[in-house]
Amino acid sequence: MTSTTAAGQHGFRHELLLHRSTQELVEFVVPMVRDGVAAQEPTLLLVRPDTAEAVLHQVGPSPYLTVQPALAQPGRPALHVRAARPMLASYARVVHQEPVIPSSQWPEWRRLEAVLNLALSHHDTWAVCAYDRHTLTDEMVANLHATHPLIAQDGGHQHSDRYQHPVDFLKQHRNCSADPVERTAPAVELVDPSPATARATVSGFARHHRLPTGEIDNLVFAVHEAVTNALMHGRPPTLLRLWAQPDRVTVTVTDTGPGPSDPLVGLLPPGPVNGPVNGPGPGPRLGLWLSHQLVDVAHRHHADGYTIRLAAAHPVDHAD
Repeated sequence: MTSTTAAGQHGFRHELLLHRSTQELVEFVVPMVRDGVAAQEPTLLLVRPDTAEAVLHQVGPSPYLTVQPALAQPGRPALHVRAARPMLASYARVVHQEPVIPSSQWPEWRRLEAVLNLALSHHDTWAVCAYDRHTLTDEMVANLHATHPLIAQDGGHQHSDRYQHPVDFLKQHRNCSADPVERTAPAVELVDPSPATARATVSGFARHHRLPTGEIDNLVFAVHEAVTNALMHGRPPTLLRLWAQPDRVTVTVTDTGPGPSDPLVGLLPPGPVNGPVNGPGPGPRLGLWLSHQLVDVAHRHHADGYTIRLAAAHPVDHAD
């Protein structure tokens, strides 16, 4: 099914644009902005300087148009979900020129694209995610088609026949692969550590490697939550491993239980906003939601149980 416009509809309209050049992106954005300005709809462009310059050259300034710089690097998905809610309350149209997503960060990024359809469902906003096709693998493209209900194509706005309900998609794509560092010998390996022992161990190594105090505190909190959850909700033994690199500390916590059953875990806060998926109370989900905003998090369900990976890096290597 194809429509000539995605405007004039109600609710959250989550559209994918795959472009191969700045010119192709601008050709899509200019009519969208012009229509928004003419309708006096607040419009936000999160784009790179060359794109902004090209659009403003054709459209001109308007009190209904706001232009801000796009992300230079992908940040933590849970932070993006949290920031998107108040932002979309102020705008009827949004175009985000997406950053290049490294393959190591893609598993969590695709979870972000899926969960936005739930987290922002009450907003009356047309949001376009613009990706440079040259930076994407075929698997990434398939994931994007499955997480965006609308696809910009041939000058129109098609309803994606490959779109999946977010919960179904997340159930199929909830596992991240092991980080290469996990294939090396850890600096520390603890069996059934108490939360206090885990905190002290991580804090000592992180400070020795001169991570900023804020990153250390964030990682200590996240590890405390992971170990506590493993001891309370998992199955023994609980194994903590730590790798200390010059500007990064990585920790995995593994237990032999099945791990969280909620496919949305970490990306949305616990509570009624998530519906019945999250159950009646926060349980371990509140700590996981906070951890996802503080450090890099990855989940892996495997034959031996469940592993959560937590990492903090020097700001020069990681931008939120």
